[in-house]
Amino acid sequence: MEIRGEDYVITYAESSDTVEFFGTLRLRDSADYKPLNDMLETAHRSAKEMMTLDFRNLQFLNSAGINTISRFVITARTRDTAQLRVLGNNEISWQQKSLLNLQKLWAKVAIEIR
Repeated sequence: MEIRGEDYVITYAESSDTVEFFGTLRLRDSADYKPLNDMLETAHRSAKEMMTLDFRNLQFLNSAGINTISRFVITARTRDTAQLRVLGNNEISWQQKSLLNLQKLWAKVAIEIR
C-alpha cells in the first residue's frame, strides 16, 4: 500500500508491519491526512505483535501531521493489540522532540532515534 504526493511517499509493508515515510509532508489539515490515518489504522489492525513507524527519511512533518500521528498513538494505546516502535533520525531536528513526545501519549511506545 502506498500514498504518494508531490513531495512525499508513505508506504506500508504488511510483511514487516512497517509504515515508512519519505520526503516532506505538509498537508493542510486533518482532512488531508485522512488517507494516512486510514493506512495507520489498517496497519495496526493487521499487525501481529509490533508495528513500526519509520520516520528516518522524513525531512519535515507539519503540526497537522504530528497531530494525526499523535491521535493514532492514542487510538493504538486504547486498542493495545500491537506494540508500536518508532524509528527516527537524530540528524533531522524536528524528530528529536516530536517523536519523543509520542511516548508521553503511550509509555509502551519504543522510540529509537539514531
